[in-house]
Amino acid sequence: MHLPILLIASLLNFQPAAAAEDPAYSAAIDGLQASEPMARRKAVEDLARLWRPEAAKPLMKLLSDENIFVRAAAVDTLAIRHAQEAAPKILELLRKDPAAQVRQQSAVSLAYLSDASAEEALIGALSDEAPAVRYAATRTLGALRSQKAVPALAEALKGTDAPMRLSAAAALGQIRSPQAAEVLRLLLNDPDQALRREALKSLGQMPSSVSTETLKKSLADADPGTRLQAAIALAKAGDASGEAAAVSMLSSSEDNLRMQAANCLGLIGSKSKALPALAAAEAVEKNPAVKQNLSANLAQLKARFGVTDTPAPAAEAAPEKPASAKPSVKPPAKKKASPAKKP
Repeated sequence: MHLPILLIASLLNFQPAAAAEDPAYSAAIDGLQASEPMARRKAVEDLARLWRPEAAKPLMKLLSDENIFVRAAAVDTLAIRHAQEAAPKILELLRKDPAAQVRQQSAVSLAYLSDASAEEALIGALSDEAPAVRYAATRTLGALRSQKAVPALAEALKGTDAPMRLSAAAALGQIRSPQAAEVLRLLLNDPDQALRREALKSLGQMPSSVSTETLKKSLADADPGTRLQAAIALAKAGDASGEAAAVSMLSSSEDNLRMQAANCLGLIGSKSKALPALAAAEAVEKNPAVKQNLSANLAQLKARFGVTDTPAPAAEAAPEKPASAKPSVKPPAKKKASPAKKP
């Protein structure tokens, strides 16, 4: 049975109905042209949630908005939505925008766009007059694993800005190149203990680029936290030399250090030392998060060594002392009545 010709024709000419326009999306697009800056900013933030690729074009117009907060919000939304067409304009804002907040947001956002052409602008931003811009550029260069940035980051480590030095050391750890490892190795004798810790933490991310003998020297550091970071870096290289340092940090007053010590022992702990130390630490731990971490690492070690949970042996009762025979108490001897004196 043949379908009627008209029905066939209608099927051939069928066009799906256009998707119903989302009122919230339409309102956000309209809001980009609001007279109030905060209304424009809200519209930008709404578009981050209601994103469509075609929103990039009207949003890019707001990269030149007169309001700092609107420009920064537009940079953020375009970047997290990976609108690559916005990269050249965001680079320009990083270099030239008069507001530090916009330059900072631009530096942060370039990590999402993964634009290779951003490296030079970010390296230039390492000398920005605003500390927040410098720190953001440093972190993004690390996220991009920029080999070009190693010399500039090494130079930043020579300065006196402590947060910048820490950021640079962390970025070098993300870059993970032999050149970065050599720069970090030189920091292991720095007077700043926080920087020594950060350098070891970064070196732990590239165990093949540094010798275990170099790391072992830091096990004798005066700072317990630095010794722990050395133990962790060695553990990641498969070396258990730092076990004693990690065990000692299970009693640290800092929650984070106790957790790091437990994680280290979970990697390289021995049955004779780490297992009883973790069990003892878990038994007395008061912080729920740290206790959970201790339990997880303890379970990991038990699994590795084939130790099964068994009921804890009952505490042995102290042997009873044999009942000593009570001394017989003799009644006091009756005194003999003295004879009455004769008159």
